[in-house]
Parts: sequence; structure tokens; C-alpha cells
Amino acid sequence: MGISRLATVSTALAVVVTCCSGPTEVSMTDLARVVARDGVPFVLPSIPSTILDRLSAHRVVVVGETHLLREHREMMAELVRELHARGFRQLVLEWPHMVDWLLADFVHDGQLEPGWQPSVVLGGDMITAIRDFNRSLPEAEHIDVRAIDVNLQDYGGAREFRLALRALSRHLPSPGPVGAFLQGTYATPEAQAEELVTLRDELEASQSELVAAWGAYWYETVSEMVEVERASVPVRAMRQDHYDLSVRLRENVMKRLADLRLEGYGHGTVINVGSNHAQKDYLLGTSQEWLGDYLVHQSTAAQGSVIVLGVTPARVVSGSGGATTYDILDTSPDNELFRLMYETWSDQIVFLPLDDPVFGSERVPLNFEGTIYVCAPERHYDVLVVLPLAHRVPFT
Repeated sequence: MGISRLATVSTALAVVVTCCSGPTEVSMTDLARVVARDGVPFVLPSIPSTILDRLSAHRVVVVGETHLLREHREMMAELVRELHARGFRQLVLEWPHMVDWLLADFVHDGQLEPGWQPSVVLGGDMITAIRDFNRSLPEAEHIDVRAIDVNLQDYGGAREFRLALRALSRHLPSPGPVGAFLQGTYATPEAQAEELVTLRDELEASQSELVAAWGAYWYETVSEMVEVERASVPVRAMRQDHYDLSVRLRENVMKRLADLRLEGYGHGTVINVGSNHAQKDYLLGTSQEWLGDYLVHQSTAAQGSVIVLGVTPARVVSGSGGATTYDILDTSPDNELFRLMYETWSDQIVFLPLDDPVFGSERVPLNFEGTIYVCAPERHYDVLVVLPLAHRVPFT
């Protein structure tokens, strides 16, 4: 639910999408009654035990975010710390896979790359908070942080992948076939695909020797990096002219990586991704099967034990001047669900389980990026969370 193009009330009300034909919208009075009864307000750093108990009853907690919001990251860091006491040991992120090994090293204080810091844009403050929390724990109880996104151009694409692989190669006893790969041109998608296949084949042909020289962990790490980059090349190449297909290919990679992180993992896992990726069913007029949909309905690794949260801000402040660039009161009618949650507890975060039958009735107005959808929110999320105020981190 990233906020980009905003609408005024009059514009938003002119763009109303009804998910299916049926009864009229639920009344503001009835909806407000459910919000007041079921909503759980709180202020960080405290998260009520009723929320933690509900989440920890599941093996996987999927959180859908609006990107670049500082308060969301603060909430996530606290949520991960609180769930640790209930057996959660892994945080999986919509980060480029090429930094997966760097994240692992950073949060466990490995100091392989002491000058590396996790990107502020992607949520480095949240990762640093988890690293600091790990320092207070025995090593066996550390929280792992893993990356499951493809290597998009937004993250530096091919250039940053090669830099990450070059940095990793410096920690290997010998670079092996990685050294020859790093001497290649790696210029066009065609060249990238060819050079990656060559590298993959050389890794496989020399597997026993490389495992003996590097150790199984680094061999598997390099092999996985290569496979994810192979999948990233067509996603990057198609993104401009065949966007829908590139989205589908990207989502398929995220599903496979999420399964890899969950398979055989004996502890609870929190997955934090964009709200589109998190949803249990399509909402924004697409037929895409999103990551949340897959984990809830298809993934054997998730074991059917998944709860999905959608998190959105009521107000967003951007820029050094502190200008308000989004206000839900300007973009929602009076009976819109996020607005009612905000107006009921305007100075607190609100956690709203979508248990009441009204949320499955296709009658609830819900504001996504200035477009009002009349739909059944329970189809898409199990819980909705509203942040009263959020500060957007500049994307630089």
C-alpha cells in the first residue's frame, strides 16, 4: 500500500471500485461499533500480550507494509523482539537477495565487512536494532535476518550484484570459478544470462573440491546467489515493457526463497514485505497470486499456520520541512475503515482483527492509495493495523 499519487475526498469518492455486486456499504455506525469493540490500541515500545498471543499462535506472521515509513520499522523491530520470547527466531525481508549473506553476518556480529551498514532506505535502523538485541542473547538464541527479493535495478541491479559477489569472494580461501566470472563483461541481459550459466556449471562440476576448500555454507551461499541472480536477469529486462510478467516472475522467486527459509525451520518466522506481496488474495484488480496467498493456501513449508497483517499510515510526513503529504481524513469518506480506526484512537497504533462477519461481507469501504475499494477485507488480511503518524524516509 505504498502511497504515491494522492486524491482529495472528492476525487477519491469519484473513484470507487466495488469488488463484486451485492448489498450496499456497511453503515458508519455499524462499522464504528465493531472497530471500537475489537480494536486493540497501543503505544510503542509496549505491545499488548493479547496481540502477541494471537500472532504467536501461528508459525508464520506475514506483515504487509507501506514502504519507507520509519514508524513501521520501529514497530517491526519491537514486534520481533517481543515475539522472540514466544519462540520466533527469524525475520524474512523484501530485500535484494545479493545482501542476504551480509545481513546474516551483520546481525550476528561476524564483522566480515565491518564497514558495511544496512541501507537506511530499506530499513537499516530496524536491522541495527535486531543486531543490538542479538548482542544481549546467547548465540543459540539469536534472530536470523534473511533476504528474499530478486536483485532489481532499484537496488543497483547487475552492478551491485557483482560488487556483493566480489566482496564475498574476498572471504573465500580461493575465489575458484567466481574469480573468472568477475573478470567478465556482464553488460547486457544476454551476456549476464550466459555468464551466470557458465558460473553455475563450473560450480556444480567442482562441487566436491569447492566444498572442501570453502566449506558447505559458503558453497551453498554462492550457489544460491547465482541462481537468484539468474532469475533476476529476466525480471529486470522485462520490467519496462512487460511489467505484469516481470511481477509474476519476481513473485515466484520470492515464494521459492520464502519456502527455503521455512523448510525444516523449527522456530517462528516473521515475514515483512510490501502490502501487495502480503495479501492473501488479490485486491488491486490483478490476477497475481501474491506471496501471502501462496503461503496461506499452497506452501507446505508454512504448514498452513500463517497470519497476515496489513499495515497502513493515517498520516504521512515527508521532507526535512515536515510537510504532511498524506492525510487519511482528506482521502476517505466518513465510513472508510482505516479512517474509523484512526478517528477512534487518533494518537495510538490500532490493531484490528478481522473476525467479525462484516469484514467478509464485501460491504466495507477500504482506502488503498486514494482509491476506495468496497470489498471484504478479511479476504486479503487477517488483521489491519493503522499507524497514526509516519515519517517517510527519502528514497535516495
